[in-house]
Order: sequence, then structure tokens, then C-alpha cells
Amino acid sequence: MKKIISAILSLSICLSFAACAKAQPASSQSVAESQPASSESQSQSTAAEFPVTLTDHLGRSVTIEQKPQSIVSGYYITSSLLIALGLEDNLVGIEAKAKSRPIYSLSAPQVLDLPSVGTAKEFDLEGCAALKPDLVILPVKLKDSAASLEQLGIKVLAVNPEDDALLTETIEMVGKATGTQQRAAELSDFISLKKQQLADAVSSAKKPNVYLGGNSALLSTAGAKMYQNALIEAAGGANVAAELEDSYWAEISYEQLIA
Repeated sequence: MKKIISAILSLSICLSFAACAKAQPASSQSVAESQPASSESQSQSTAAEFPVTLTDHLGRSVTIEQKPQSIVSGYYITSSLLIALGLEDNLVGIEAKAKSRPIYSLSAPQVLDLPSVGTAKEFDLEGCAALKPDLVILPVKLKDSAASLEQLGIKVLAVNPEDDALLTETIEMVGKATGTQQRAAELSDFISLKKQQLADAVSSAKKPNVYLGGNSALLSTAGAKMYQNALIEAAGGANVAAELEDSYWAEISYEQLIA
């Protein structure tokens, strides 16, 4: 049980762990003296990576001419990812209810005071545009907002990290879009390692049937097309709502829950 809990905690903090790692101070003069050369090398490498053309999860081709200096994230998953990539200081706008997410206060408390651009249900298009970001990252469900921002000349990436493969693609895509490919690769490797440790920990355990109730209502649940399903399976369980085809939180009845 201790091994299982340890592996689950490792998965849950992987993004904030990676974000905090960059804050560690140099431990010796030689390391500090080598930093300017390293930064210069990294800067030259980043410059060579742009312009970059990416295909987002809406199938749109997006060309980013220069490394983005100001970024808006309208999605809590990409906000966490940007923090993990060391880009919290580049964020100029963030999704609503940021103060309700402990990972932000633990890893990058400064983002809590950023302007809100709303939610996936009520996105603040005008507020986002007023921030004049170099790049906006949105969930695919905001495809209409993405199109509107594009008409205003603002670069937008639409992502859909709702399973393991799509999450890996999102990390790689955002890494390329922001010139942080190496850190993105390290993050993906770290997540893969922790997932394997978790799989090993639960490999001999009996697989329980699991119902996941949403944080808004007991009868709101996640089907197979949501990342919560992948988490249940990674932890050794079987999602009883996996047959649901909804790509967002699904509302069910008590009769369905009992069945």
C-alpha cells in the first residue's frame, strides 16, 4: 500500500516537481560561472528553432515566427504544463478559478494574480485579446474562440490531452511552440517513469470497479474519452463509466450509477 500511495503521489506532483526544479540555486562557484555560457548556448539554440510550424489537435497548421514572450493559457492542464516547462513568468493570462488549484500556489504562486480569461464554457474573448499575447493555448472545445483570435492576428494552439498519447503530443507541441523542447522531453520521460512505477506497484492487485464522481456533482462522471479514465486504469482500476461516449463530463441518473 505504501508503494501504491508513493507512486500515485509521484504522478500527481510530477508537473510541479519539474517546475520547482529550475528554482534550485547553484551550489558552487564553478556552476555559477558556467551559467552565462550555458544560457547563451540555449539562447542560440532557441533562436535556431524558430519559425516553427505545428499541427494542433484541431488539425490546424500554426506557424510561430519567434519564441513567445507573452502567453495566455485558457486551460488548467496547459497552465500546469507551462509552469512545469519553467514558463510561469511568461504567462500574462490564465483560466478562471486559478486560486482553487493548489498546484499553482505550491509551484508558481505569482500566477494566481494574473487576469482571468474565463472558462471553456464562458471564455472571455475580448479580455484575452486585450492582453496582446504572442501565443494563446486553448482546449479544442474552444475552437470558435481560436478562430476569432486568429482573425485578430493572434497565434493559437488548440490541444486535447485526454489520453496518454494525446498528453504526450500536447507536451511535445507546447515544448516546440515555446522553445522548451528539452525540458518537455525530460517531463515526458519523468511521467513515463512514474507511470511504470505505478504499474509495477499495482500489477498483482485485484482490479476494482471504480466510479468517479465529478467535483460539481455526484452524478457527473468521466467516460473513456477523458483523461480521468486513463488515471483510473493506471491506478489498476476499471472505470464503470468507460462505455460513455461523452468527451466531457457526463450527467447520469441514480439508476445508471447503481447499475
